[in-house]
Amino acid sequence: MSMSDPLADMLTRIRNAVMVKFDTVEMPSSTMKVSVAKVLKDEGYITDYQIKEDGVQNTLSINLKYGPDGEAVITEY
Repeated sequence: MSMSDPLADMLTRIRNAVMVKFDTVEMPSSTMKVSVAKVLKDEGYITDYQIKEDGVQNTLSINLKYGPDGEAVITEY
């Protein structure tokens, strides 16, 4: 499947997962997406990320972060 904007797809997947309070979100991996995930981790917006070897296309798995009362760390504002 070809995507015209992989970064927008990544951010949309993260936003949708946070809205339904998922612990993790997975997506096709790329160098750019891994770099964005590293910045999100370094800045404290996510707990961690992993790259899963999955044949031709690796999978990027991002562990989302929530506050002590379950509030999302990544917000719209």
